[in-house]
Amino acid sequence: MKTVSKSRRAMTGLETAIILVAFVITAAAFAFVILNMGFLTAEKAQSVISAGMSEASSSMLIDSGLVAFFSNTSVAGVQQADICLTKVVFYMKLSQGHEPVDCDDSRLIATFTNDVCHGEIYDTNGTVMTITTANGDTDTLLETGEKFKVEIDFTELLLADVEPVPADRPSLYTHPYENFRVEIRPSQGAVMTIERQLPAVYTPVMVID
Repeated sequence: MKTVSKSRRAMTGLETAIILVAFVITAAAFAFVILNMGFLTAEKAQSVISAGMSEASSSMLIDSGLVAFFSNTSVAGVQQADICLTKVVFYMKLSQGHEPVDCDDSRLIATFTNDVCHGEIYDTNGTVMTITTANGDTDTLLETGEKFKVEIDFTELLLADVEPVPADRPSLYTHPYENFRVEIRPSQGAVMTIERQLPAVYTPVMVID
């Protein structure tokens, strides 16, 4: 009966050990690749979710109520249909956790819509909507802790700047019991929307919450 020498058995055991080590190294390499891909996928998903939440939430908030100015309120026997919303003033601030917003007219778009027309109001002719610093530094960035004052003077809005073009100027304005909507669109983040229905008006200045 043929026997296997001790040196042959040792060689066979060494070869088996080498093969086993090779399998372990290969499996470890595959595991590292899989784990790395998993980490990269999770990181990518997290960044996508974060970006989506940033775009879904408005980066600006209106601070307190909106001050509205009206014409024709002191005319004897005036009807509510004759009263016109001529100007609105409000303050805005940065939402919690958002990056500063550039409010320069080259980076911000603002539109106005009521029951009869729609148009852009920021930099239309340079005077319809103005944004000034209420508290903060002098640049155009709305930053944490700062407040900007926004004034929209509808008397400066030209008939040709809205669609459809109203028949006359009173038709351009919003009247009591009608709705109006102002949308401010920053270069990044969701739209800041201000939508109100005007109540009955008896004074030239009212705060509309």
